[in-house]
Amino acid sequence: MRIRAALSAGFLAAMVCSACGGSPSTPTPPPVVIGPTVLGITPSSGSTAGGTEVTLSGINFAAGAAVTIGGVTATNVRVVSSTSILAVTGAHQGGPAEVTVTVDGRASTLSSAFTFVALPPPTITNMAPASGSTAGGTTVTVTGTNFAAGATLAFGGAAATGVTVVSSTSLQAVTPARTAGQADVVVTVAGQSATLAKGFTYITPGQNLPPVITALTIQSPQANAPSNFADLNEDVAVSASVTDAETPISQLTFVWTADLGTFTGTGPAVRWRAPAAAATPRTVTVTLRVTEALGGSAGTQSTTANSTLTLHNSLKEIGDMSRQFLLDFSDSKLAPSYVVRDFWDGCSGKADELSDIIDNRKYYLIRSYTIGLPAPVSVGFKAGCVVPKYGIRAGDGCAIVQCEWKDTYLPTGELGTTAGPDYLTAVYRSDRWWLCNSDFPAGTHTTPVSYPAFIK
Repeated sequence: MRIRAALSAGFLAAMVCSACGGSPSTPTPPPVVIGPTVLGITPSSGSTAGGTEVTLSGINFAAGAAVTIGGVTATNVRVVSSTSILAVTGAHQGGPAEVTVTVDGRASTLSSAFTFVALPPPTITNMAPASGSTAGGTTVTVTGTNFAAGATLAFGGAAATGVTVVSSTSLQAVTPARTAGQADVVVTVAGQSATLAKGFTYITPGQNLPPVITALTIQSPQANAPSNFADLNEDVAVSASVTDAETPISQLTFVWTADLGTFTGTGPAVRWRAPAAAATPRTVTVTLRVTEALGGSAGTQSTTANSTLTLHNSLKEIGDMSRQFLLDFSDSKLAPSYVVRDFWDGCSGKADELSDIIDNRKYYLIRSYTIGLPAPVSVGFKAGCVVPKYGIRAGDGCAIVQCEWKDTYLPTGELGTTAGPDYLTAVYRSDRWWLCNSDFPAGTHTTPVSYPAFIK
């Protein structure tokens, strides 16, 4: 009855308009608005302290999208396209959490899609400078491991200010005021602490304090490369932040040394040249000594600080790791968990590959195989890898390896052959390369399609 009444009212309105000399008008239907849909998140796990950069995949994403993970609002949300969003996780207690994307009031949730994992406890390996005024205000750099967003720093029980987590191995802060003498330095991350006993000495103002090295920065020229990373034969920018209460920076003497490679330039900003050949990966220590002349017969005083970088031959490391994974896969006697040892736990591809290998071991016996040399291999931090059928896989390095397997299908004893290119995606995490995904989208199989897949 309501529909018929509405139609009658519309007809009468049209007749009235027609009688006035106009043509009948058709009501414009309201626009159809489709909300977002979240399909996945990579990586699928990260620290309870937050700070993990994630990529969300889905459809109908748009500018202004909001992201929550475990009910905590993510930061640095960037809508890359209608199918991809970048964001950074907030702090959350350990365990699985739902992922929600909201666009114009319409939300989509993926349950238990991200797992918060407690970090190992922090450690402190160095403090620079190791002394400062009892009035406080000295900017210091603390190096160590397992630093994360939300970290706090204390000197003899007094809280530092301006704490900034530069990376998982470096943080900066400003010292609080305290009485003269030595003080323990304590870093606390997510309720876990590390102590550098007598790590900082408070000095009464009035004497000529030595130069203060507040930071050492090492940056590869590769786009989006992490700090303190270098590849063989790279020309890397190295710089220091230095202050001195009495002497201009231009009158200080800077001496740079390293246990590998060579330096060019002088002063607080120089270039470090990585060797063309070396066993990798390996740690290289960079040391800076800053000397201040005290004038007359007083001599000089110096301050020393060091930082480390991890040197790689990335193309070889990614290629060797990719080929070794396929060689291990080809040995039916090796346990699946061992075969995926070089996959990053934060990549969903590790669980997928483990399941794939378990199925292969269940249904097939590999009798012989040929695994080619990786070609091509490429590095592009955050650039991803193009994989047929799958588009772009998130990652920092890519490799393609030609493969051929002769197998026996165990339930029937039939002989088969599988051949084609395997596409491998790598990520750089915790100062080393890891595999993230292995895809076999363009291979050929002689096994009947009704049988379980030999490899996916």
